[in-house]
Amino acid sequence: MAGTRTDGGADGTVRAADVFLADLRPRPGGPALQRLRLLGAALSELSLELLPSPSVHDVVVTRRDDGSEVLREPAGPPLRAGELLGQIRDELERLDPGTFLRGWSATPPSS
Repeated sequence: MAGTRTDGGADGTVRAADVFLADLRPRPGGPALQRLRLLGAALSELSLELLPSPSVHDVVVTRRDDGSEVLREPAGPPLRAGELLGQIRDELERLDPGTFLRGWSATPPSS
């Protein structure tokens, strides 16, 4: 995703990383569904990924000030879940909050 680098405030700009926090969290659905997803992921790995692997985690972006969720995306196969998290964290460092949200088609929570 293209965007301009901001420096975190030296010229009055705010980075998205100053406003938002990204982390991996288990997908919704309770412990039984989580175990089923883990089993599916293990079977996918055993079959050399001929079967699609379910996403076990979501990348969740929350506001630092109140913890409200602004973005939730499936993280992908368990062995590559960190790739999307890394991409989102990189964008949080490079972009301003509005550009980040527009890039992911996320709408800011109403105040």
